[in-house]
Amino acid sequence: MPDLNIPREGHAVFCAGGELMVAGGHTSGFVPTATAEYLSDGEWHQLPMTYTHDHGTALVLRSGQVLLAGGSKEEMGVGQSFGVEMYDPASHSFTGFGCLDQKRTLASAMELDSGRVVITGNWYADDVVEMFDGRKFFTPVKPVSVGRVVPFLFRTSQGDVLIVGDRDPRDHLADSIVVDRLYGEPFTVPLLQQWKPLTYNAPTTADAGFIGDEAQGRYAYLMAVKNFERTREKPELKGQPAGQIAVVLVEDTIFTLLPTTCPIPMMSPLGNSPIIYDRSYIVADRQAQQAYLCGVDKDKRLYVVSIGYTERPAPLTLYYTDPQPACGFYVPVLIPQGNLAIIGGSSKTDYDSDNFTPTASAWLIPLGRQDDVTSAVNRWPVSLLWWLLTFVAVLLVSASIVVYWRRKKVVLPVRQTERVESREEPSELEADSNKKNEELLERICLLMDERQIFRNSELKLADVTAALDSNSRYVTDCIKECRGLTFTQFVNEYRVGYVQQLLRQHPDMKVFEAYTEAGFTSERSFFRIFKDVTGMTTSEWLSHFGHTG
Repeated sequence: MPDLNIPREGHAVFCAGGELMVAGGHTSGFVPTATAEYLSDGEWHQLPMTYTHDHGTALVLRSGQVLLAGGSKEEMGVGQSFGVEMYDPASHSFTGFGCLDQKRTLASAMELDSGRVVITGNWYADDVVEMFDGRKFFTPVKPVSVGRVVPFLFRTSQGDVLIVGDRDPRDHLADSIVVDRLYGEPFTVPLLQQWKPLTYNAPTTADAGFIGDEAQGRYAYLMAVKNFERTREKPELKGQPAGQIAVVLVEDTIFTLLPTTCPIPMMSPLGNSPIIYDRSYIVADRQAQQAYLCGVDKDKRLYVVSIGYTERPAPLTLYYTDPQPACGFYVPVLIPQGNLAIIGGSSKTDYDSDNFTPTASAWLIPLGRQDDVTSAVNRWPVSLLWWLLTFVAVLLVSASIVVYWRRKKVVLPVRQTERVESREEPSELEADSNKKNEELLERICLLMDERQIFRNSELKLADVTAALDSNSRYVTDCIKECRGLTFTQFVNEYRVGYVQQLLRQHPDMKVFEAYTEAGFTSERSFFRIFKDVTGMTTSEWLSHFGHTG
């Protein structure tokens, strides 16, 4: 695609009125810009904005208009701002109309069915949940138990919103097992003790990972997570690289690892170069029933892992390009044709971001829905020969650039190959078993979350199976298959999570009181299990999160 008029980083990227749009951010020298650009007739057209919204929030509303709010107040990402404006794609105009209740940078927003908008998250400032009434006013709703930067927001079928994240407003590790709610009390998700949400400090699209069906009242999301196991290698992680990326399925208040045909690749199939996914989040194409996670290596090859999320286990396909040194790396956005666009971002050739020298490059990544690809790339032919000829021509004239995919579509596990690897489809028996395991795990988690039976220090497997009207073999096999844990490890993760929740909510509470409430019977076993689960000693965790009790 043609380059932007100016280089950008910290900008919002979205589709509004059928047009691809970038808004705000900062340009060369880390200087904020109060401009936006929309793509039409093969050109980027620049527009004036009211505010800069550098690392601000942008949300496309059901009305078609776009809410933009907050962002850094000064150059070089300093401070936060109150400014709010609305973009009207029909008139290509921005109108400032109000201010946030609390000044913010790197916040997230989610529109509710009522038309109101939930906003939370901040950078180097306090965080609370506030609400936009859909017309003019912003009001505080409730405090958060854990401050976060660009948190994930997930709607539920009960009209609630979950708030999830692993980085606090000062970019330190947050207590990610705690999930805040718009309504009701926070709760803990032991799975997020080991598998931390993958957070990138850039404006995000709230519903990017949504795979549910609003018409049927099903709210489900995919979230990329990273293994932060920091102690000895657990048996269930044997063979997985440190920092392994995985996918979590969030449906209402249930968080489960999405089973896949193999682990997400962490190394390039072209050598020993690691693939870094830390600047992306999962983008779902519900029409194609595929979800995408983007990565980059040190040679500036772009990678996309395609996830067939409707199948169990979900098949993975890895796409990759030749080195693209002119390409920036920024959060991807799904455009109406089912392709991905990466626009602006860091111009450096290594893994690090560089706010001072962003790029103006705009790239199209054609995926899936091939009937629409030609229109998305200015009707360039799709055959391999024409892709190659087009790419050479583009290089020669320094004109519009589109990422062309190598013909090597490698179905994982990834290896150097010149052909598409085949994959055996799971049998009907295996698919039925996977479905039953997921249903049983959901019942087990509800038992733990709602009745908190883990707090019974004498809890036995027989107690759980009796409550579920199941048998011990089914329960243990289900936990092992879905979580990779024994029954005891599973219960202990809940207990440790509850201890952390108590100490978070009651800073003066004694550790002895907390672990006794959670179901532990001895100090020695609690300290050992706490370190096994969190990777920290109790003292380290208390110091890290500022507990005074």
